[in-house]
Amino acid sequence: MLRKFIKSIIPSKGDVFFTLFEDAAKNVHQSAQIFVDILNAKDINDLAQLCSNARMLKQRANDINKRVLQALNKMFITPIDRGDIQELSGFLNKLTKRIVKISTKLDIYKIDANTDDCMIKSANTLLIITQMLVECTHGLKSSDSNTIEVAVQKINDLEEHGIEDFRHAINEIYSGKFDTLTILKLKEIYKSIDAAIELSVNASDLCMQISLESI
Repeated sequence: MLRKFIKSIIPSKGDVFFTLFEDAAKNVHQSAQIFVDILNAKDINDLAQLCSNARMLKQRANDINKRVLQALNKMFITPIDRGDIQELSGFLNKLTKRIVKISTKLDIYKIDANTDDCMIKSANTLLIITQMLVECTHGLKSSDSNTIEVAVQKINDLEEHGIEDFRHAINEIYSGKFDTLTILKLKEIYKSIDAAIELSVNASDLCMQISLESI
């Protein structure tokens, strides 16, 4: 009811936030796709292009977040809580940067799927989670609480699988197959993946909270 009332006051301007949230989530998902592609890259030229694309997504994330803040500063009445707008935009911006940083570390550390088979599984889990995050923001844009609820549940389920994958990966890291330097590199990357998944969960939970508050 509140969302409908606000939209009757600012029918077009208020929608800009939901459009930008969805754009930001798609940007996150694209960064996760590049992470997977980097793991599977066989050609050094392809790898260089993927890393360049990742940096462009990082800049785009900053641009989207800036547009959200600019719109927020210009608008006296907002369709949802101003703090929630800032927080969700910040989550999505930070998430893209975090995933791009993982991709950068892969390139610097020269680690690929042949080094550790568990990593591609974790990367694919993150990819699916970010797709569900796109669904969450789309649900916000279309006022579809059911879509958000289904996506959030899927993210929570995937988080549980991610935790198990992380535990398995750590066991593999210390299995004796890797030298000390590789262990340190792999451990840092896995912790970064785990942090990205946790941040995705926080963003999806906030989408659910916003949706419930708008009913």
